[in-house]
Amino acid sequence: MKRAITGLSILGMFLALGLATSVRADEQCTLRSISGDWGYEVTGVRNPYGPAASVGSFHLDQDGNLAGTQTLSINGTIVQGEVLTGTTTVNSDCTGAMVIVVSNTPFPRISTLNVIFTDNSRHAYSIFTNAGTVLTTHAEKIHQGND
Repeated sequence: MKRAITGLSILGMFLALGLATSVRADEQCTLRSISGDWGYEVTGVRNPYGPAASVGSFHLDQDGNLAGTQTLSINGTIVQGEVLTGTTTVNSDCTGAMVIVVSNTPFPRISTLNVIFTDNSRHAYSIFTNAGTVLTTHAEKIHQGND
């Protein structure tokens, strides 16, 4: 009798774990789930200037507002301290868009990106949609949002 109860208990634990895993797998993205502090890299080409890369960090609040800084290398010219501000939208399927204003730079610009959030909103991949750009990004969440 003890074995049967123990077996049922173990089976119950596996079922509970399976249900918890399936709930997590179906998690939907929201502005709250993507909010927090992020670090990222950008690589590619910005025509007509040439190869471009940047690294930086930004904070994304629960209203979709973005604020951060980055260091840019564009065709070998290094620009430190570019200021980023912008907005982010996200769909429940974890796709979204960003509009980022880059200032405090010799290359002021507005960048538009299509983005997808993965791994329970801990990673993001995006592509710039501005004409003349062939730039992609990878971002990782540093801290969960507290807003």
